[in-house]
Amino acid sequence: MKRPGAWLLGILLVAVILGFQTRSQGPNLYSLQAEAWLGGRLDVAPGPHDLALYDGRAWVPFPPFPSVLLLPVVAATGAERAPVVMVSGLLSLLAGWATWRLLTRLDVALPERAWLSAALLLGTGFWSCVLWSNGVWFFAHVVAATFLLLAVSEALGRGRAVWVGLLAGCAFLSRQLVVYSLVFLLAVLWRRASAHGRKRQVVQVVLALGGFGLCALVYLAYNAARFGGPFDTGYAYIPLDDFLAARVAKYGLFHPAYVPFNFVSMFLEGPHFVFSPPRLLQPVAVDGVGTSLTIASPFVFVALAARGDGTSVPVRAAWASVLLALTHMLLYYNNGYVQLNAHRFCLDFFPVLFVLVALGANRLPADRWKPLVAWAVGLNVFVLAVLPGLSRALRRL
Repeated sequence: MKRPGAWLLGILLVAVILGFQTRSQGPNLYSLQAEAWLGGRLDVAPGPHDLALYDGRAWVPFPPFPSVLLLPVVAATGAERAPVVMVSGLLSLLAGWATWRLLTRLDVALPERAWLSAALLLGTGFWSCVLWSNGVWFFAHVVAATFLLLAVSEALGRGRAVWVGLLAGCAFLSRQLVVYSLVFLLAVLWRRASAHGRKRQVVQVVLALGGFGLCALVYLAYNAARFGGPFDTGYAYIPLDDFLAARVAKYGLFHPAYVPFNFVSMFLEGPHFVFSPPRLLQPVAVDGVGTSLTIASPFVFVALAARGDGTSVPVRAAWASVLLALTHMLLYYNNGYVQLNAHRFCLDFFPVLFVLVALGANRLPADRWKPLVAWAVGLNVFVLAVLPGLSRALRRL
């Protein structure tokens, strides 16, 4: 394959095929929610992990858009047999297309486009979320990242404000922290409309907020229908155990006490390999704490070299979106546990950060950042593809 886009597509297809081999216990909670809607209910049957227990019933507390995507699938197959990983794999191809289009609009050269696309899709937590998307958290990340990529690409491309708002709203209806990306998206629309006068700028912002606001109103109404108040997400009703239960019992869902652990986890920790007893010689897995951005996806620091072009890419607004989301994450009781290798929470701001990475890559020699991409993808390949086979082979010794 001579074109970089062709071999990237090949890599993505391999990743999707690997995803089809992934299995988890029980149906995805979003499948259960879709099935409940088809049956005329908002609550679901109790039993699975991560349900919220409220008013004597069980609820899927997470934002509803992933269940909307699964409605036709569940209607055809039922919740138990719904091929969520296959849906996630198809979404990953859509994410790949959106990433390629975004990089084209940022004037990234063809070979570098392939490298950076691989960095985002295969050198971050996105790949592991596709592989594990039978789990409710992971499927939500795949959906949110895909639709936020579409929103960012649209904002920097044709700039249809309503579409930008609706796409970002769909991402928000999958992962709430996407809301901080509005800072960047609105700044892009505002700047790009500057040549047409202040009235056009205001119209663009109002249209985008209208599209996003429609999705936000759906979420508020859905919360009120489930938990009695529009701002009650139901997360506080999820039964916890182990150290997470101890944290929330003392500090609640958000508190500065969580910052040291989350900061170390986000920026300093390496992968935690688990070896089986009693000899501790057979590597069986990595634990669920995850690997820091610094180790798992070091290419992200290329973003520090980003500079705006003065016309369409507001770099300061991008950093504001990223830092607001990051601050929110550092105050949260959970760092993303359970996660393999890279931090999955970072996918909530990665599409915006990725714009900065692309701008930085345009300013730096390729030999400075391509080894960082190779490391990130290679580490993911080892953890997600090589380690399970190695563990099975060593089990026979």
